[in-house]
Amino acid sequence: MKKLLLIPIALLFSACTSQTVIETSTDPLSTLTAQVAQIPNSVLYETYWRHYLESPQSLKTLEAQQRYQGEMAAIESGQKTCTEVNWQEITQLNSISLLPHLSATECYESTGNNTQANHHQNIFNFIATGVLSTRRGDAFYSAYEIASWGDAEDLLGLSGYEVIDSYFEFAASRNGLYKIYNVRDPENSKVRKIYFDNTRFLHRLLEIKYPFAGLSDALYKKIIQPMAETDYAARHAIGQVQEAEGQFLQAEQSYLEAIGMGSISASISLGNLCLAGKSTKFTLNECAQLFVAAADQGLQEAKVILAYITQIGLGIETDTPLAKQLLASAAQAMNSGEAEYIMALLLSSFQYSESREEQVQHYLQASANHDYAPALFELAGFHLQGPSAQQDAFKRLLRRAAEQNFPPAQFYYGKYLLEVADENLSEEGMYYLQQAAEAGFPMALHLRGKIAENGLYQQRQDSQSALRDFEAAALRWHLPAQFRMGTLNTTGKILPTNHELAYGWYALCAKVNHLDCITSLGYASAKGAGVEQDYQRALKIYQYAAQQGSARASFNLGLLYQHGLGVERNLQQAIGYLKQAAEAGSVDAMNALGLLFLSLGEETGEQNYTDALTWFEHASKRNSMYGLFNQGRMYEQGLGVSKDQELALELYKSASELGHTGASLKLARAYSSGDLTNYNLKKALHFLKLASEQSGNSTIKRTLQRCQESQSCNELEIGELVSLLSKTE
Repeated sequence: MKKLLLIPIALLFSACTSQTVIETSTDPLSTLTAQVAQIPNSVLYETYWRHYLESPQSLKTLEAQQRYQGEMAAIESGQKTCTEVNWQEITQLNSISLLPHLSATECYESTGNNTQANHHQNIFNFIATGVLSTRRGDAFYSAYEIASWGDAEDLLGLSGYEVIDSYFEFAASRNGLYKIYNVRDPENSKVRKIYFDNTRFLHRLLEIKYPFAGLSDALYKKIIQPMAETDYAARHAIGQVQEAEGQFLQAEQSYLEAIGMGSISASISLGNLCLAGKSTKFTLNECAQLFVAAADQGLQEAKVILAYITQIGLGIETDTPLAKQLLASAAQAMNSGEAEYIMALLLSSFQYSESREEQVQHYLQASANHDYAPALFELAGFHLQGPSAQQDAFKRLLRRAAEQNFPPAQFYYGKYLLEVADENLSEEGMYYLQQAAEAGFPMALHLRGKIAENGLYQQRQDSQSALRDFEAAALRWHLPAQFRMGTLNTTGKILPTNHELAYGWYALCAKVNHLDCITSLGYASAKGAGVEQDYQRALKIYQYAAQQGSARASFNLGLLYQHGLGVERNLQQAIGYLKQAAEAGSVDAMNALGLLFLSLGEETGEQNYTDALTWFEHASKRNSMYGLFNQGRMYEQGLGVSKDQELALELYKSASELGHTGASLKLARAYSSGDLTNYNLKKALHFLKLASEQSGNSTIKRTLQRCQESQSCNELEIGELVSLLSKTE
């Protein structure tokens, strides 16, 4: 698409740069517009776009477009000539739109006013190339970002595309919204889809912080539902939501209304509803009619579905020759290999009939023979778990798909080279990972962020680059990235602590049932972080997440019951939830159980040392410094076991190496007093210094440094330092 757009505006690019004087303005957007008109390359499009979204003008975009259309209607009807239009005012009101600047350019050129023509031409070129500069438009994660959908249609028209149909697609449980256009490519007459994203603009109109409009379902309730009265794509979207919610009668009616308003895609949705046996107006043998209608109007995917139902005899008689004919016809109008790939997906689905694996493989291979990247990628997956020969096939197919610039394949191939293959291939692995990340593939952005945050694979540690990648992935609805943005805002790592923003990120991914995010909402409620403290609400959230299998939620539930927070104290319930979490692998729960069994002995007089030691041992085997420390305490004090000072010392050393301040203090005290081991002032100083660093206590650190510098640290001074540091712990 980028190449094609440049063809119709090539003549405009060739014109000389305007010498228009930049006027100063208190409005940053007006200042930038004037600068762009004079020196386009002096302004980054992202900067211009950001200022547009922040400006009052963005709130009046729809009114401004209506004003422009009114002026154009007056020109076309002969009521005005183009020279009677105040183009400066019209283009200022529509600074981000293409057609007003193009119309102004043409008008000024017709009167020989090249200075003003160049002025508007430069702005037009800047906007057009800016929209296309960082996206590819071939998937939701690379959707072209625009303001109004009118701008999207203008961009397509100027590119020479024939728009067949359009429809909306929600993302991440209605948190995001995209508009997809089915178009015919002017270069090869192939039918393809182009994605557009204007959610940042919609958030500005809704006055909701981006990207959190979905939390109140505002994109659906305040954008799609009002539009559905007059817009067929919005009416179609209403039907999709109703179908997803099991309201099949209402969905069918919405699809029929959308079809009546001009939607072609709604015929496919209604056809799918019919094939699923959810239609009240069409019998199974009538479903094909809906796909025929869509195919006749140019949607080639409808022909592929017709080929599928004809081949398997779904509601109609099986007719293999006709199926082949339909598929061949669709293939001529689609990208090479695409029709066969869609056929393979349909045959592999259990949605309407049982999967037909032999036929799936046949069509996948047929698609792969055309070097269709998604098919190569799917075929690679079949070889992933096989013997070495299949591993070679996996790598070969995955690389072929990656070389076709298919971001999912680039990501997985890069990840494979980084994590599985020879370490000498890490440079090549990073290359493919970078390609996928630059295409906006969210999993690649998230992994690149982790690499930058931790300095992995010989890459430079860069927390700010990591943050940008985490946020970019989160804005593309990648759930682990949204959870990461929540934790970064919670902990204050990389960016300042912001519990309200953290809560928003957790809520976004919790809405899509991400268990860590759900549990974090419970934790926020329990702590009053970003939301009013409410233990009972936290209890309900934890209970839901625990039922879904969250070990962390079970652990937190155990703590609530143990301490009687939001619920009556119940130690048996606490033990039950903590065991549930521990058995699921939670090291925190293992340690909590150990401590709880120790405290039970103190509260009830019943000794539970055996259970306590068992759980500390489980935690220790997972390299838990707390498990090692508490196990050491039991052997030092002889709690349920024979005293073993040597073993206690070794356990403390292991805990100290993992960063446990208390263990380091134990060792400092032991070597300075000779209690657990032989007196050794040098070792005592070593562990005391380590404890001070682990605790981050600057006072102790300075005192210890002075003591060492004086070279007169004696047993008494060390003992005092140990006591002082112990009090701060």
